[in-house]
Amino acid sequence: MTLNVLDYTIIVLFLAALLALGFSTRLRDSSLMQYLMAGRNLSIPMFVATLVCTWYGGILGMGESASYYGYGTWLMLGVPYYVFAAIYAIFLVNRVRGAAEISIPERLAQTYGRPMGLLGASLLFLLAVPSAHVLMLGTLIQAVTGWALLPAITIAAIGGSLFLYRGGLLADVRASMLAFVMMYLGFIVIVATCFAHHPAALDQFQGQPTGTFTGGQSWTMILSFFILGAWTLVDPGFHQRAASAATPKLGRQGLIWCIFFWVVFDFLSITAGLFAFTLLKPAPQNSLLMYPGLAEQVLPSGLKAVFLCGVMGTILCAMVGYALISGATFGREIIGQLKPHLADSQVKNVTRFGIALGIALAILIGAKTESVVQIWYSWGGIVTGSLLIPVVTSYIAPKRFTATVVLIATASAFILSLSMWLRGLSSNNPYLVFNWGGVDVSVGTLLPGLIVSGATFLLGSLANK
Repeated sequence: MTLNVLDYTIIVLFLAALLALGFSTRLRDSSLMQYLMAGRNLSIPMFVATLVCTWYGGILGMGESASYYGYGTWLMLGVPYYVFAAIYAIFLVNRVRGAAEISIPERLAQTYGRPMGLLGASLLFLLAVPSAHVLMLGTLIQAVTGWALLPAITIAAIGGSLFLYRGGLLADVRASMLAFVMMYLGFIVIVATCFAHHPAALDQFQGQPTGTFTGGQSWTMILSFFILGAWTLVDPGFHQRAASAATPKLGRQGLIWCIFFWVVFDFLSITAGLFAFTLLKPAPQNSLLMYPGLAEQVLPSGLKAVFLCGVMGTILCAMVGYALISGATFGREIIGQLKPHLADSQVKNVTRFGIALGIALAILIGAKTESVVQIWYSWGGIVTGSLLIPVVTSYIAPKRFTATVVLIATASAFILSLSMWLRGLSSNNPYLVFNWGGVDVSVGTLLPGLIVSGATFLLGSLANK
């Protein structure tokens, strides 16, 4: 990208403001609860800002998705998350905020025993590793600086997560409030500019498969993406924010506001992605560069930097949030469970080591993966299919299933989905596409795991009867 002094000045000032908000955080006390959960006292503005930014940290992936699915991006990566967020608000948020347990692994351990808690923690640690966010942030820095991807990823991951070591969740929340404003401002600027100067560009989608609501995708692909929206119910970052709200009522109200803001931002981001797909000729070889490429083509200096700040801030806050979750899961839920005699301060130190470990894994995975959508669809499907039913039943029907049934269901679903994915990678078929009746359909990793998990729960229930 071609940036001038004005652009660089705006970007530097914005990043300096984000880091200042993070590093200047003052915690009320040195307890682990204050570090990980901000004392379970988030107000509605803080709750909405951090959850909207964290849950929308995959912003460059939306541009990538628009290049694949067109209008269908809304059906596959928008609607499912509204639905499951609403389900969470209606059925789960009061239970999550009202429970003494502050994490999903802790809930699984209390309900189904320590082995299930450790297995759940291990899977959620791998899910929380912010590899997709590190990849996106590194790609964005690469577009601005021209650096190679690996050093861009490394500098982005390490530099962006440093303020976590002092301020924990509250540091992320403070930075997210600024990023929240900039993400909307940036996309309003680029969408308004596209409509003002290229109003007929979206007409090119008429008559094309990507111009339909399904994006020309098979029903199995749509179903897999829709069920993948249930990621909301098992996502440790989502759970952490819900458990950190000041009251259960505030958590429910905050989620309703989040859904509203997600709908608005989906309209902005998907519209921008469609303009990028239409206007960028030729399209970037790396689909993650659709938004930066569009900004380079249609925005003047100054506004170009505003847009980049909106994208960069959103990704950075999401990356920091998931880095904290991966550290907390490693420190408190794995090491803390294996060594229950550790003092609060020792668990906090192990949590900080877990943050560094999660960042290191994110750099490794991000450097080896070119597609954010593949990370969501494949690895997200593996963990979601394994944990969805156990997590939901731990809150809705905690005494209905035995610990043995739940442990077998989770382990077998994970092993099957992981095996299928590895087989697909070895045969250059990561989306697990098979020919069914002359039609190519994507089975994905979520549906097989969910079917095995559901069947095991059903057999366990019948055996108990």
